[in-house]
Amino acid sequence: MSISNALNNAASGLRATSRLASTISNNVSNALTEGYAARTTQLGSVSAGGLGSGVRVTATLRAESAYLTAERRVAEATAEASGARSDAYTRLIAAMGEAGVPGSLSASATALETALMAATASPQATTLLTDAVDAARTLAGSLTRTAAESAAVRTDADARIAAQVDLLNATLRRIDDLNGKIVNLTLQGIDTLSLQDERATLIDQVASIVPLKTVNRDNGEVSLFTQGGGTLLDGAVWELGFTRAPTGVTAEMTRANGALSGLTQRQGTTTVALAIGSGGGAFDGGSLGALFEVRDTIVPGFTAELDLYAADLVARFETLAPAGSLDAGGAGLFVDPTGGGAAAGLSGRIGLNAAVDPDRGGAVWRLRDGLSAAAPGVEGDGSTLQALTDAMTARRDPAGFVSQSARNDSATMASEISAYFVGRSVRVDDDLAYQTARADALGEEELNATGVDSDGQLQLLTVVEQAYAANAKVLSTIDELMRLLLEI
Repeated sequence: MSISNALNNAASGLRATSRLASTISNNVSNALTEGYAARTTQLGSVSAGGLGSGVRVTATLRAESAYLTAERRVAEATAEASGARSDAYTRLIAAMGEAGVPGSLSASATALETALMAATASPQATTLLTDAVDAARTLAGSLTRTAAESAAVRTDADARIAAQVDLLNATLRRIDDLNGKIVNLTLQGIDTLSLQDERATLIDQVASIVPLKTVNRDNGEVSLFTQGGGTLLDGAVWELGFTRAPTGVTAEMTRANGALSGLTQRQGTTTVALAIGSGGGAFDGGSLGALFEVRDTIVPGFTAELDLYAADLVARFETLAPAGSLDAGGAGLFVDPTGGGAAAGLSGRIGLNAAVDPDRGGAVWRLRDGLSAAAPGVEGDGSTLQALTDAMTARRDPAGFVSQSARNDSATMASEISAYFVGRSVRVDDDLAYQTARADALGEEELNATGVDSDGQLQLLTVVEQAYAANAKVLSTIDELMRLLLEI
């Protein structure tokens, strides 16, 4: 081997080990940087004329685990979906209250039943009549308060959908821009690893909203599709569309009647309505689909049970109570102030009959003597109060309810509604815990596969240091040989 060849070999070794040291230092300095994937510099031997001619850097690669990354993204999307459902149920249950808890719907119903019984036993006691009227007012208020919170949950879901669609479109545009930069730099032979890190972080943001599949294209470009087969980015951004309800969401507003926006997508020159919120659509599976489910299915289902309960409550004190207990218009203790009588939205409208409400010119004695009574009757006559108590405790057919499995009195109906939705909330919370744990475990596995192992990097640095010293020693020896030759 000639001295010049030896010199070239040693010099190439120094260049290669310097590059390795640079990669290691970059890895160590970014060990705590979120989204950073470890770099690996690959080396290859060089030959000329069949003889070894040193070493060269063939590539610096970004650590990847396509399978773990894909699984982690899907798991995170599923966990985000479960989280959206859990948040909704938590708010609904908090508004309604769990069965038996003071202030809950069922506790308010039980309190009215108890107050009516007490007033029946002592019909002459004005304080007991007042207690019964107050209990009825509280029960109606419990329904309207819960209905108001239900509307707020739907309104918030609608607003979050709008925010997520805007974020999704903006993030897709940034990914598309990075695609263009990566392709351009790759064609020029310039390192794009930092841009790939940035793009991967942005893809993670999209993947929590809609579960993704990534497809690698030429020169480092990627295309994005949903797990259900929808297109988000493929050479160009396929933007989504959504219009937020400007003044909030009320009980009667639905997608079906056109009062609420669905999800659309611009596909070429055509705007297409997308199926979402049912669990089987191409864009379901992440937080976006779950928010549609909250707005269009979960909360309306909850409100429908409240509306049926409110309708049952109105009917008990109209159809089961004696005619003499009704007001001049045929209404009982509970009324629909709009006079519409429709069950839809009734839980948000139900109120106490003004005839027994002192705050609106009524009198509590009408609870005993009849809502249409012009003057107090016999103070010791508790027959009407007994009829009202019987109406409250009568076991009625739960037609239309999904939470009831048998004929029940009013208080038990309220308890069954609470138990039904608490059960659903518990199942959703259990799923959230499982999905979150799974996503965390996959994230840990992915980090182990693609993240920086600082200890391993420092061990490798020791090897690089030894290799650098060895190549430097070769150069030093060659320099000494050259001096000997020049001295001859």
